[in-house]
Amino acid sequence: MKIKEKIAETVTETAEKVRYMLKNDDYFINVSKKGLDLKKARPTKHTIKWRAKNY
Repeated sequence: MKIKEKIAETVTETAEKVRYMLKNDDYFINVSKKGLDLKKARPTKHTIKWRAKNY
């Protein structure tokens, strides 16, 4: 039973990390018939400014 709990906890933590990265627009994910396309977003001056102000 402990193994199942550890696996569930690990999957949950990983899903939270992925959701956080997508929420902050750090990465763009494109799903197509060929598969996944993952690209890292380059921050603009506007994004840098607003993140610095902690909004």
